[in-house]
Amino acid sequence: MSVLTIILGILMILAGAICLATPVATTFGLMYFYMILMFVTGIIFLVKCFVYKRYGIDLFFAIITILAGGFMLFTPNLSFATTTVLLYITAGWLIFRGIVGVINAFSARKLIGGGLFALSLIVSILVILAGIYSFIHPLVFAGFLGILACCYFIVEGVDMIFLGCIGKQIEHDIK
Repeated sequence: MSVLTIILGILMILAGAICLATPVATTFGLMYFYMILMFVTGIIFLVKCFVYKRYGIDLFFAIITILAGGFMLFTPNLSFATTTVLLYITAGWLIFRGIVGVINAFSARKLIGGGLFALSLIVSILVILAGIYSFIHPLVFAGFLGILACCYFIVEGVDMIFLGCIGKQIEHDIK
């Protein structure tokens, strides 16, 4: 098993390096996957809203998420136009997600305490700022997402190699 883990780690590092050569293309590939996830997440949010009888901002957010994800699923032939629009949809979704996060942070402030409230508020504000910046510079946003994905592949590949090398030792130490 450790040899397979090392081989997969090497493949992940190679995939990350290849994706690093084309960060914008990597982003557009990830956008397709992301929109499918958005569509499924929106459906799950919608079901959750009806199950828990929450018809406010959460229901509105679920519908917006389904529409944004569905846009990609049902217009794949408009490749370039779709991916360009997706950058703006994602930027808008980031802003809207940040606003929902701020609203949820204030509504849960009594339950989560001061530290978690401050953390959730800061993260939500950063998400809003990232969305605004993404509207202003969509190609920088596209390149940044691709570079982030590349770094993730490389880091996970190194972790898998490390795990493959020390996995037997850890298993031996546990027994």
